[in-house]
Amino acid sequence: MAPTLGQGSTMQIHALIAVMAITMSAGSARAQSQPAPAPVQEPDVASVADIEVVGRTPEQVQAFIRDVTAAPPRQRLARWNRSLCVGVSNLERRYAQFMIDRIAVVAADLGLDSGEPGCRPNVIIVAASDAEALARAQVADDPSGFRPVSGVSDLGAQALERFQTTQAPVRWWHVSVPVLIDTNELAVELDGGRVMGKTGPEPLMVATRDPTRLRAVTRDDLDRVTIIIDVAKVGRIGFGALSDYVAMVALAQVAPDADTAPYDTILNLFSEGPVRPAGLSRWDRDYLASLYAIRTDRPRATQQAQDIARAMTGGLGAPAEDEDLQD
Repeated sequence: MAPTLGQGSTMQIHALIAVMAITMSAGSARAQSQPAPAPVQEPDVASVADIEVVGRTPEQVQAFIRDVTAAPPRQRLARWNRSLCVGVSNLERRYAQFMIDRIAVVAADLGLDSGEPGCRPNVIIVAASDAEALARAQVADDPSGFRPVSGVSDLGAQALERFQTTQAPVRWWHVSVPVLIDTNELAVELDGGRVMGKTGPEPLMVATRDPTRLRAVTRDDLDRVTIIIDVAKVGRIGFGALSDYVAMVALAQVAPDADTAPYDTILNLFSEGPVRPAGLSRWDRDYLASLYAIRTDRPRATQQAQDIARAMTGGLGAPAEDEDLQD
């Protein structure tokens, strides 16, 4: 059973580090992950009806999506559409299990299952005393894993360099892929970071089922998230709050350099201020619930953002179908 660590449980993360299991070199950057918790039984699918409207406007929500979220260029926001398998390395076992369980609870509220014990992690969380060296080693060891489909699956080469060099206490990297809605098959072929067509690197042709363009034949799925906690920079914070912060960036595409100050969000955990967030805010929970409740077949990111805004504001604003669909 995971330890009881409340929101106010505060400690130096340095004290939680077990024996380092990673050699800081390009040839050896993989860590063994703690097993994920047992799968959550029959979670309820996230419902727009469960979202609490607290005086926010569609414009505020769309500003949050514009300022804070980060999908790959010309792609829509991705979300998990398969079981979540969380692995945590280099924390004492009880703290690693607490973080895994905390993420699993948030995921279950969104209708997501957790993988069986021993599953292959698709959310990889590592605590490190030299986060930059670890990030560089991981990218060098598995470059195609970080950029499996260049220009489609991630934020690009410059963003990957920032992932390796940032001074942030927590850094993360999302990989997403387009998936055929009807079959759950990949809509692209992966080959060393390129989209491979019959004659070389090019998008594959996908037969459309709906010529009206009101529905897309593909959706964007999160495929892998890598999160590195820099124990030299996190300072004294509540471990419950840190776990919620990690859950937020594991479940949604958040821009690493976003200005989150205008919003009531756990993403302000490391911001300067007299009071740190104690955990996921109502805004955070409603954003995640909306992201996981909306339709996945919107052809454009602007329609998707409008759907999320409507869900978070109790249906205020114009329906996404009314948006001009012309290029």
